[in-house]
Amino acid sequence: MRNIVSLVLCALSGLLLALAYPRAGLWPLAWVALVPWLVVVFTARWPMAVAGSWLAGFAFFAVLMYWIAIFGYLPWVLVALIEGLAFVLTAVVVRIAVPLHWADAAPQDAALVSGWRIAAVAAAWVTWEFVRSLGQFGVTWGQVGHSQAPFLPLAQLAAFGGVLAVSFVVMVGNAALAHAIVAGRHCGAPWWRPAAYSAAFIVAAIALGATHGLLVERAMRADRTPPVRVGIAQASLKSWLTVEELNVPLTLDQQRTELAAYADLTHQAASRGAAVVIWPESAVPGYLEYESVIRDTVTSLARERGVWLLVGGPAYERRCEYNSAYVVSPQGIITGRYDKVHLVPFGEYVPWRKWLPLLSHYRVRETDVTRGTEHRLLRAGGLDLGPMICFESVFPDISRREAIRGARALVIITNDAWFLRTAAAAQHVQIGRFRAIEQGLYVARGAATGISCFIDPLGRVTDSLPLLKRGVLVADIRPRSADTPYRRVGALFPLLCVGLTAAWLVAAVVRRVR
Repeated sequence: MRNIVSLVLCALSGLLLALAYPRAGLWPLAWVALVPWLVVVFTARWPMAVAGSWLAGFAFFAVLMYWIAIFGYLPWVLVALIEGLAFVLTAVVVRIAVPLHWADAAPQDAALVSGWRIAAVAAAWVTWEFVRSLGQFGVTWGQVGHSQAPFLPLAQLAAFGGVLAVSFVVMVGNAALAHAIVAGRHCGAPWWRPAAYSAAFIVAAIALGATHGLLVERAMRADRTPPVRVGIAQASLKSWLTVEELNVPLTLDQQRTELAAYADLTHQAASRGAAVVIWPESAVPGYLEYESVIRDTVTSLARERGVWLLVGGPAYERRCEYNSAYVVSPQGIITGRYDKVHLVPFGEYVPWRKWLPLLSHYRVRETDVTRGTEHRLLRAGGLDLGPMICFESVFPDISRREAIRGARALVIITNDAWFLRTAAAAQHVQIGRFRAIEQGLYVARGAATGISCFIDPLGRVTDSLPLLKRGVLVADIRPRSADTPYRRVGALFPLLCVGLTAAWLVAAVVRRVR
């Protein structure tokens, strides 16, 4: 019976944490959601701690990323199982690093055990959030810090240590509560001390973030840099994007229809004073550089309205196809192109295609997109823009690299039509808000079917268009050269957590050997 209760508590933790993200967006739940799971980790036997942790991770990712089932139930289950291992690895680290239960600790060691346990939970969690974001198969979806985007004072900590600094603070809160519950069962145990110290740490972290936010807002108000008026065109041409549509080229009439829709939205944006108009990922229905109908339509539109166009579309060069962003000047000249570097595995390319026969049962691209060679800036209307295409916006190192190279604003172009009306688009926006905070820059996000929006340097969405609505957004963006601590040090904070976690594990091994 006790094992069943433990499994139920772990599953409950995963479900509660998922509710902290869009669509529900109940972000305060993140502060307590993982308490039941951590109580099991602290008290259960090893097999139950591991099994319960995997169940908690599976429940969390299966609910949070339910939209993956659009592409097949097997991929959805596999992703939830694989990503859920982060819960297991966190539990293993905590159990090894702090093997003593509260009842086993001498009174003089109680405070030390308490601090180690709480710090070990937060550091181990950040370690695995960081590790699972690395490499070509890296995923940042589900980082606890993302849930706190609406809690602006705390979210500003991302300017110091990235979104993982926010995750650390939230995990301290969960670990302190769980430890207080476990310690409170033992008479005389000063369970309130670690809770009080943790509360003081959390308040100090929120105060630091709030202070930084006030300073940034004051700087924004005092900024007299001439703004650039930017428009975003959201055509919402398709309610759902399918692989079959990618594998079959559009007819000439279909190309003209899609171009006409974006031309009309560009006219609307220009009439409202936009100097730069952004079209989302894949908005250009063909090869801009080689297909005369498309090239003439786009370049003539830029000349006619006297605007800079930043448009997403495919590129073809040396028998390779790229997912690209182009800049077209008011003179109708293509002045820049960025080819997407960080591609979506199994979406834009299929690794080990020859060795995975099961892929024939799922909708995948017939040909792979080629990876771009480097991240580069695009200049339009006096703005040095750091472009990110779709999936790239979930990786903070990309926007940081662009900011270091001189980006004065960030632009995200994406096509989230894959996800229908699911919460994936809102989750994608929430992740993008941290790119603004981390670099202290404005972000323009153009999405084919939504959610298009403008985000200020504090991570606030200042204007947006909902899913599947056709329309135009226009806003003033001030070029900024703000220098955040995160831009200077990058992933230093998660690397420190990795170092602490490794040190605790080594110390535990040495202790056992002795």
